[in-house]
Amino acid sequence: MAVAIKRKNKEEENWKILFDQIVKGNVIPIIGPEMVELGKTTSTQKIIDVFSEACGIDSGDKESFSQLIYDSKFQIEFEDDDIHSLINNNIQQIVDEYKQDNDNLLLKKFLEIPYFSFVITTVFDPVVENIMREIHGEKLRVLCFRNDPNKNDDLLNEEETKRPTLYYMFGKADGRSDSFVVTDTDMLKFSRSWMLPSDISSYAKPAILSNILSKCYLLIIGYNYQDWLFRFFWYAMKNDALGKEKGGMLAQSKSDQNLIDFLTRSKAFTQIEPNLSNFVNKLYDGISHAEKEFDGKKTHNDSIPTGGTDVFISYSRGDKEIVQELYRELTKRGLHVWYDKNSLHKGLDFMHQIENAIKRSMFFVPVFTNTIIEQAQEEHPYRLEWKYAVEHIELIGGIPYCFPFLEEYVDVDNIVASIPKQLKKHDAIIFSKNDIAIKAQELADLLCREINCRKNGK
Repeated sequence: MAVAIKRKNKEEENWKILFDQIVKGNVIPIIGPEMVELGKTTSTQKIIDVFSEACGIDSGDKESFSQLIYDSKFQIEFEDDDIHSLINNNIQQIVDEYKQDNDNLLLKKFLEIPYFSFVITTVFDPVVENIMREIHGEKLRVLCFRNDPNKNDDLLNEEETKRPTLYYMFGKADGRSDSFVVTDTDMLKFSRSWMLPSDISSYAKPAILSNILSKCYLLIIGYNYQDWLFRFFWYAMKNDALGKEKGGMLAQSKSDQNLIDFLTRSKAFTQIEPNLSNFVNKLYDGISHAEKEFDGKKTHNDSIPTGGTDVFISYSRGDKEIVQELYRELTKRGLHVWYDKNSLHKGLDFMHQIENAIKRSMFFVPVFTNTIIEQAQEEHPYRLEWKYAVEHIELIGGIPYCFPFLEEYVDVDNIVASIPKQLKKHDAIIFSKNDIAIKAQELADLLCREINCRKNGK
């Protein structure tokens, strides 16, 4: 009994370490194939199945590309074709054909955690990249290790991990390069390169990124490789830091005791979850709790309404004075308005409540000013608000919902600013610093007319 209690306490301690490291910005997630779905199965398995069926092999009979390429039927069908070239030539068509069968909601939920801007993936297909582009838009930076000293990407400094970035650790199938991990042999070659010192020019290990990985807490989720292969991978990541202060957590559907023991010695924790959605849900709950402990603040705002509102104002903190005046004029007309009067928290719980508040509001009013343009290279909560509003616009169709409050001479088409087209295509109320109150009244009149039309069934 005492042993069981001790084991449980240790597990709880490991979880707490993970949550604390996340809110402190010290965790880098590494996404494996179990988290990446395509057509109701993993993207890797789906690609294997497509090629299997093409040469008459029963779908699901092969679980790896190494098994596939040595099958006699495959060798007859694709006698002179390299598997890398075959994948390169067909990957986009495969992804496009099957992406409608699965929305990757779990992966999307995981990637929306605000602390996970810098992400590493071990899969070669573009599914993770596509989802991250939905989240981050044009701000997403894509980097790749190709096992080629002339083509390997590295970071400039440690601060770059704060930028929205996807790093293909084992290459990317993009129709151009044949250097990406498909077979077990490929994996060994790439792992060897990662393990060698960065000053060996023939492999050109990304020195800065490698140094960051050795020091950070790694959250490896959905990485389903065998024990021996994972040890290569883990050593490649942690290098000389094995067993030191920061280890990591491995979350996958199955493992064996030998691997668990190895990771324990390396200050890593293995969480076996047959359903990885349970793991992600636990992440959300634990991060919210850790946030409260970390900065002593609530991760929710009591002013967020439990029912619907008339107007949700989305704005930059730098425009607080403008928004205060807008708020006063709208409320004078009896409109129920919500805007965050304090600083927006980064917390998961808070942002989920924000999302619900946006989707319960009758109108969404984004305030577009020069401040938005100036902050184009920065991460701010209002960009997530834009994302939630766009999702709602697409859901409700042609019902008037977005009414921009636009400062004069602001270029909403500025590419760098990345304002979603769904928000800027509407007729805006244009104001200057001298007529904010007048223009706010004009907006209030417009919204009240729209409400009356809806009440009268027009």
